[in-house]
Amino acid sequence: MIVATGASIGTYSYFTADRTTSANKFVVGTMDLDISANGNKLEPFVVENIGSDPNISGTKTWTIKNTGSLPGRLLLSLKNLSNLENGCNDQEKLADPTCDEPNKEGDLGKAVILKMSLDGQEKAESNLATANADKIGTAWANSEAVILQPGEEKQLSADWSADINSYGNEIQSDSVQFDIDFRLIQLVK
Repeated sequence: MIVATGASIGTYSYFTADRTTSANKFVVGTMDLDISANGNKLEPFVVENIGSDPNISGTKTWTIKNTGSLPGRLLLSLKNLSNLENGCNDQEKLADPTCDEPNKEGDLGKAVILKMSLDGQEKAESNLATANADKIGTAWANSEAVILQPGEEKQLSADWSADINSYGNEIQSDSVQFDIDFRLIQLVK
């Protein structure tokens, strides 16, 4: 009986086969955005000595390019919007008796309208009053989504203007400043 059991164990076998997959990996795509104007990266625009011509207007255009490997939605918003009251001369005081109060906000932003356009089509518009800081970003986000495929580029323009009848001496010496925040957000499927 012991010999029979030993003989049956010795003749019983299991079949096996092995294969190994090698070079398995996960690779993350990239999200990157290139913004340039006249060959310069992130070039700001500065408008000074307003008033030498009563027409307050201008345009700045950037080339926006998705330099990553994944498509993304382009968003933009204004950040750090501030209106500064940089002094109060006699003529401004006549137009705005409160111009010399401490921490007084400037009046220029209320008069300046900013329009953001993509490839010539307006996407967002607001004046630059501090209270309206979120309006450009909200209008952009609520408009038709701008999707940039890898390698795709578009022209983004900022147009600003103030009607000569929308301001007076209350804006003397005032300034308005802000940052434009460009974001490329990965598309979720």
